[in-house]
Amino acid sequence: MSDAVVSPVPDLFVVPDFDRGRIAVSFTSPAGCTAVTWRVWKANSQIADGKVEPGSDASITRFGADMGDFVPWTVGEPFLYILELSLDSGGREVTVRQRFGMRKIHVEGNQIFFNNHPFYVRGHIRGREAHDHPNLMGVSERDYYAKNIEAAKRYGFNLVRFHSRVPPEAYFDAADELGMLTHIEMRKYYGKYQSERELMDHQPHLVSEADWVEMILRLRNHPSLLAYCLGNEIDDPGRNPEVQHLAKVTKKLDTTRLFIDTCARGQYDRGNVDFDVQHMGYFAPFARHDDMFDTTGNWRIFGSVDDRAMVEQAEGGGPTDRTCRELHVDRPVIAHEVCHYTALRDLDALGGKFDRYGADRPWWIGELKKLVRQKGLERDYAKLLAASEWYQYIWRKQCIERVRRSPILCGFHFLQLADTERYENANGLLDCFDDPKGCTPEQFLPFNADTVLIADLPVRSFFEGTSVEIPIWLSHYSGTLGGEATLQWELAGRDGGSVRLRGRMEGFDLDRRGLRRLCIVQLTLPKVATAQALRFSCSLVPAGAEAARSLAANEWSLWLFPNRPESLPGDTLTVNLTDVDLARRYRQLRLEDGPPDVGKLYITDRFGPELLAHLGAGGDAMVLYRIAESRDRKAGRESYYLPSTQDRFKNVIWDRGHNQGGFMRPSEALAGFPHDDYIDFQFCNLIDDCDKIDLDDFPVSVEPIIQGVDKASRDRFDVFTFKLRELQPDWTLRKFAYLFELRVGKGRLLVCGLNFRGLAGDVPEVCGLFESLYRYVRSEAFQPAASIVPDELAAYLQAKGSAPRIKERMMTQFWQLDDAPLESDKFWKEAEAHIRRG
Repeated sequence: MSDAVVSPVPDLFVVPDFDRGRIAVSFTSPAGCTAVTWRVWKANSQIADGKVEPGSDASITRFGADMGDFVPWTVGEPFLYILELSLDSGGREVTVRQRFGMRKIHVEGNQIFFNNHPFYVRGHIRGREAHDHPNLMGVSERDYYAKNIEAAKRYGFNLVRFHSRVPPEAYFDAADELGMLTHIEMRKYYGKYQSERELMDHQPHLVSEADWVEMILRLRNHPSLLAYCLGNEIDDPGRNPEVQHLAKVTKKLDTTRLFIDTCARGQYDRGNVDFDVQHMGYFAPFARHDDMFDTTGNWRIFGSVDDRAMVEQAEGGGPTDRTCRELHVDRPVIAHEVCHYTALRDLDALGGKFDRYGADRPWWIGELKKLVRQKGLERDYAKLLAASEWYQYIWRKQCIERVRRSPILCGFHFLQLADTERYENANGLLDCFDDPKGCTPEQFLPFNADTVLIADLPVRSFFEGTSVEIPIWLSHYSGTLGGEATLQWELAGRDGGSVRLRGRMEGFDLDRRGLRRLCIVQLTLPKVATAQALRFSCSLVPAGAEAARSLAANEWSLWLFPNRPESLPGDTLTVNLTDVDLARRYRQLRLEDGPPDVGKLYITDRFGPELLAHLGAGGDAMVLYRIAESRDRKAGRESYYLPSTQDRFKNVIWDRGHNQGGFMRPSEALAGFPHDDYIDFQFCNLIDDCDKIDLDDFPVSVEPIIQGVDKASRDRFDVFTFKLRELQPDWTLRKFAYLFELRVGKGRLLVCGLNFRGLAGDVPEVCGLFESLYRYVRSEAFQPAASIVPDELAAYLQAKGSAPRIKERMMTQFWQLDDAPLESDKFWKEAEAHIRRG
């Protein structure tokens, strides 16, 4: 049956009464209408019919219908009914057909319910040009949207948030048919930079009331529509009378959907909204920021509707001595724009797709390929790409798992499903043709399905013999998965090695939905002679079923290190380290100050004449590079300067930062440090606050043992503020090294920019890597391939010491500071001033 609509009744509204199994229909009768006949169709079968007298003088016509044993509309099974109206106007009959679904959306306490079941929002963002792409394949509009929806469902998503946009009917038709809920935003902005939004915040009206009403009347019969929203990141909505008025207008026209004024920036205690979307900040949810999704602290930034103080400074103290108000959650809250992590792009494959579909190649494909050649990265680009995609994946997994076990959240908006072709940022699981890249649905679903197991592991590296408690959480929102289940867990070698430990527990009720902690796994990690990579996994299986398919399964990598500092050879060394005390852990080492002896290993944290003379005389040296100027704007400049930048163990966030992971080349230097060729969570305490070394114009060609991946994108605020070109070679695609080796004259040099301050606290991975490197530099395997004469190295380091520094741009400075969830006005002023100095 055709369901085409050319409607003479634009205010037709089919309201499903889910609990009573009925529908209520209302519309304004067209002028001259004398009779109305109606029918309800279920597929090709008529299930209800009737006649109704039209309202007189264009007044509202109303009637109801019993839906009997109806089929609900769900994301998994999006069943559609059709209401058919026959309108008789003086012998001329007009037929109107309207699709609808039987579904119910409501809020109770801090939870959204869909069809009376707790609902967990797993949304992704598209709409604005920075988060979307046009119909590059030239297919029909419906197929263009359908391909994206079908891909999103394969990855476990159940909602699309259209950022600053209301999508067309073709999208809603596809979403209704395929099962994808939708959050729309009326208020548009199209500018490339933040300035346009700031200008819009001072306009007299947020949105036109006439446009708002027209939108609601046009869209309210689509079962896929979940929420009406005015716009993104609107300032001070809680005190805006226009917001209050439009909220009332919305509820008058449609009580079956949710209303929210703004995604992020709203006061925590404002009224008029059914749920909230709050910005969770630019931290990375691991280690010291592991609880970032459990706290409401960053909501204090946006204040309260009655101007109550959020923070009060203590008398007689410093800026960190204060009293902070605890904010209580009294409505459902969804995390704003999470997983905005980037990776590199497959430039050749993507360029080929543009050619194949006859679409114009974006300007940045050719420019980035030039940049890759300029930096001499062609041979390594495939490794850089793979490393960046792996790093992006592990952070997506960590972030979504951390969101899903938050006690204050009932969903998230993922930034973003598909890449845009507009910018060189690559945030997506899909490319800008809506094809998967880098991560498969099979990799993603274990943490993005209706039902997910989560192990609480804020630490992933351990010493042998450590007693560990691992809380196991269940985030369970399936409407179909129920009954009793058994939990099984296992600790085994990472690559299919032998099982070390396993356990199980029965009697978990899956008819209970929501978030809960199932159990705590307590175990003592085994003794190991050498460091090992392990896999901790858990699964739920139906109770009593033998060899049953798992209902949910997930796994995490762990790293186990021997804790035997006494096994390190007890040599006599010359040591010049500022922040690292080797004698505390390795008491057998005999440490000497003063000029290095050519026959002894020299360990230092910076370059200078003593080091170069030692190498020139044939001595061996290990530089654990760490300089104050990398992290302190007021510190003095190094006169022998190896270019470097402060790093953090977190991915590039949109275009803040410069860490997109890294890869390892085969080397005996890492014999005691387990890895799978790419940087993973075992590097957390080594990378965070380390000095990542920039080898862009190093005088000889060096292949780092551990090579870091820099972003390809620029900091967009800087491009606007300083009127720069879009691509900036000085700050992008740098040849980064965490570890490299070099023969300097007759001497051998190992340089590592990683952070070894964890030796003082017996941090397992820090101790493990130091011991591996130490054994390596004492071995015959230490044979650097690249070489340089001491005078050339000295000249390079001194030239760099006297040259202007390449300072990180403003957004990346904030990423490096890692001390606040959002940038303050004070930060922006100081960051800009720092760049302009010199």
